[in-house]
Formats: sequence, C-alpha cells, structure tokens
Amino acid sequence: MLRILFKGWSCTFWRRLDVPACESLDKSMKKMRIAILSRHDLSRLEPGDGIHTYNRIMALASRVDVILFVPYGYAPREMSSQMNVVQVSPPGMRFTLVLVQALVARRQDYDAIYSRDPTLIAFAVLMKFFGKRLIVEVNGIPSFQTRIRRVTRRVRAPGLTALICGIVWLAEAFAFRSADLVLPITAKMRRLILRNYGVDPDKVVVVSNGVDTRVFTPLEDERTRIRRELGIENETVVLYFSTFSARWRGTDQLFEIAHHITRRRRDIIFLILGSGPLLEKIKKKVPETRTQIRFVGAVDHTIVPFYINATDIFVYDVSPGAYKLTEKEGPCPIKILESMACAKPVIVPKESQLEEILRESSGGFSASSVQEIEALIERMADSPNLAKSMGVKARQYVVVNHDLGFLATYTIELIQRTKATP
Repeated sequence: MLRILFKGWSCTFWRRLDVPACESLDKSMKKMRIAILSRHDLSRLEPGDGIHTYNRIMALASRVDVILFVPYGYAPREMSSQMNVVQVSPPGMRFTLVLVQALVARRQDYDAIYSRDPTLIAFAVLMKFFGKRLIVEVNGIPSFQTRIRRVTRRVRAPGLTALICGIVWLAEAFAFRSADLVLPITAKMRRLILRNYGVDPDKVVVVSNGVDTRVFTPLEDERTRIRRELGIENETVVLYFSTFSARWRGTDQLFEIAHHITRRRRDIIFLILGSGPLLEKIKKKVPETRTQIRFVGAVDHTIVPFYINATDIFVYDVSPGAYKLTEKEGPCPIKILESMACAKPVIVPKESQLEEILRESSGGFSASSVQEIEALIERMADSPNLAKSMGVKARQYVVVNHDLGFLATYTIELIQRTKATP
C-alpha cells in the first residue's frame, strides 16, 4: 500500500508524515478550477462509459471547483448542486464548434481543461494561448475503437473506414501532442501513445480506472434480500453483466457455457444483468424451463452493487477469442474492478494487463478459451472457500489500487504540478 500511495504523493501518505503539508495540499486543491468537457448524456446513466464519466466528474467536483461544459439536457439536476454546469448547444458537431466560443467566454472561470475525449481537447487547443493547461484522460484510442466498431458492425460506406479512421487519428494525435498532461488508464496504452504519437514521455502518466469502494462493497443484507427475491438458496450464482449491444464481444459463446453447465448441474445459477438487442435474440434460444438462467434485465445504476453482491462469481462479458481485438490497448474494464470491490472473484480473458491484476490481487482466474471458463466456473462452484478467499483478496487489491477518491486526488495533484506549454 505504501508503494502505491507514495507513487501518487497522496494526501493519505502525507498525513502519516507531515500534517501541515497535507493541509497545504487541501488548501491548494480548493483553489483549483477545472473545466471539464463532456458530450456523454449524463442525464441517462446506464451501464457503460457514461456512468463511469459521471462518477469521475463527481469525484473531481468533490475536491476542486468544476465548471462542466455539456450539450443541452445532458446533465442531471444533481450535478448543478456540485458544480457550475454550462449547457452549450444541442449535441453533435454544433456542440464542438460552439464549445470553443463558450470556453473563450468563460476563460476567467477555470485554470485547466480536462476531458476523457481527445477530440474535444483538440478543439480546445486554442485556449493554450490564454495560458490554460490541457489534460486528456485516455480510456481508449479513438481511431482504434472506431476501426473495431466499423469492421464488426454493419455500417454505411464500409469502404470509407480507412479514411474515417485516418481523420480520427489526426485529431487524436493533435490532441495528445498539444496536451500538457496525458493520462492513459494502463501501462500498455501509455506505451502505445509514446510509440505512435511522439508524445513527450514526461507528459504521459498512467492513472488507472477507479471504483467508488464505498458504494461497491460487500453488502450482506442486500445479498440476502436479492437472493430471497430471486428464489435462490445455496446455489452458486454466476454473473453476466453487459449492455448486450456489441456483437464482436462473442457474448453468445458465454451463454453456451451456461447451457452446458445447467444441463449437467442444478447447483449453479446464471444471473444475467442488463439488456440489449443481442440479448433478446439469445433469450429466444433459452428454453422456458431453464430456470437456472435468470434474466433480470436493466436495473438502475444505484442498485447494481446489490445484484453483484447477490452473486458468487463474475465472468467478464467478452469471450477470450473476441478480446484479442482490444488487447492491443490493454484496457482495464470497470465492471471487473466493481465486482472485485464487492469481494467477488472474477474470470477474465487471458491478456497481460488483466493477468497482472490477477497476479497482484489473487482475485480470480484468466482463461484462454470458453472451455477454460466453463471449467473454472465449476472449479469455484466446487470450492466455495476458495472463491470467498479470492473475493476477499480482490476487494483488498481494489481498495488499495483503484479507489476512485484516491485516484481523483492523485489526478488533481498531477494537474497542479503541470505547467502550461505554449
């Protein structure tokens, strides 16, 4: 724990050594003013990047003054009580164009500009002439993700894929090189940025994804309540949690695992959380008598931790074969961390970044095939004490390494130490 905290020069570490220094840091944070740019519809919080963006913004706003720039109607009312919300224009291209005017008009209200969207940072580069620092958080390389979407879905003009990805690459390259601070979520993504965009290594710092460990935490009462409502007793419950909208993820293969296991055993139940067009097709293939596969549907994000607690094992919603499409970036999926924070062991695709998490936490297993996933589910079902032990270790790891509050503080410290470059 000391290694992680010292690396971030966190206030938690300083309190052990130097209380005046920590108090000085708290005061300097209160003086920080950050403009956050987002085009996510934060008024509709569903599983996915939107809720993660919302949580990150709220964590920053609890520590510094934030002015949030979003399209009309994209911010819920509760955000206005925590920060200054500026609704710029309707969504779409018009938003990015009018955004620059809004940033210039409100330039006295902030010292730095922060976004999880490199494209928005590219449009905000003009503000460097006013001495504003630019910070971009990188949860994925946009041109790379655009290519995956276009080659795995039916799209208009597929022949334009190379051109579209090239334009996106130019925008992200301009943003990365212009930013004063680039914050990728994984070490693999950092190496990718340094190799492909020629960014100054001193400006690229890994800040991993974070989870609110006060919300995603073991909740025994809720576990008992949800299981009672679902009619689950002592069975081992496996969680699949997804938006079921991306065909490339190979989710149908995970349901084949559920079918195989539930035909042989009565002591394992699969709990399916979420909804989407692909799920409707999958449900039609599930016999009505197959009561060991429970479809809960979409639930409000505030009660997601309750359902995670009701389960015993989390299986990431991408098949090992499909995950090879994204392993180049080395993503760090929030759903895995949220489940670990609730003290649930996880089964994930075999990939170096995810395997490192499992090595450091002893919080689950990696699998290179759907057959391995099936075997691992049964292994943990047959060894409940092993599953519980791994869950406890998983929770400890997330609290130390991925706590959202700590990472928000660390991010602010990095911004404070960053100097604006012309």
